[in-house]
Amino acid sequence: MVSALFATVSLLTALFLGGCSGSPTEPTDALAFTFDFHRGPQGFTAGFADYPAADEEIYELTSGYRSLPPPLESQSGLFISGINRSDDLFMFFKGPIDDLPPGANYSVTASVEIVTETPAGCVGVGGAPGESVWIKAGATAMEPLAVPSGSYLRMNIDIGNQSRGGEQAVVLGDVANSRRCEQSRQWERKSFEARPLPTPISIAPDGRAWLLLGVDSGFEDRTAIYFTRASVTFTPM
Repeated sequence: MVSALFATVSLLTALFLGGCSGSPTEPTDALAFTFDFHRGPQGFTAGFADYPAADEEIYELTSGYRSLPPPLESQSGLFISGINRSDDLFMFFKGPIDDLPPGANYSVTASVEIVTETPAGCVGVGGAPGESVWIKAGATAMEPLAVPSGSYLRMNIDIGNQSRGGEQAVVLGDVANSRRCEQSRQWERKSFEARPLPTPISIAPDGRAWLLLGVDSGFEDRTAIYFTRASVTFTPM
């Protein structure tokens, strides 16, 4: 459950004032939630999909709440890592947002901040380690889960595939940082601008929605990142 201690929740009220040169950037009663993972995991848990369940061990799937690596070690974040051995691997965190109006319909925008040591411009098996690994965000009334589909685990919501978004997830960008492949590696923060999700959300009777933070890999080797911040805005329709 999102608590007031960890999630900043603001009710954004637009005031139309005569004579103003600008216009409001947020409609009346939009709900904005910000999660700063330096302050704790805030109910977010990890999951993995798009791999054969019987072969999980060789994917070396790892997640947890950790201190950031140098030079950012004074802060913490949600760590997730895995080796893509099947042309595709989806790694994610999900977290609940509670006390929303049941039955309300919202359009949703989302943004995240990550910490990544993957440089730009490298060549890798299946794709580049930076530009062929995509960050996604989603919001759903249904809890996002990895469920059996034949011999594989697949998501129970439409997240798209690699560089493509889905009905419940939007692509925010890739994991390449500001350094080039020929330079020494260094962990850096990378922020992604807020983008709208393609499909509105209808809040479930229990008043809960789920925020999804995903990493969709087309690079056939190890990817490791930290999620350090996430924001989502629900705008009434």
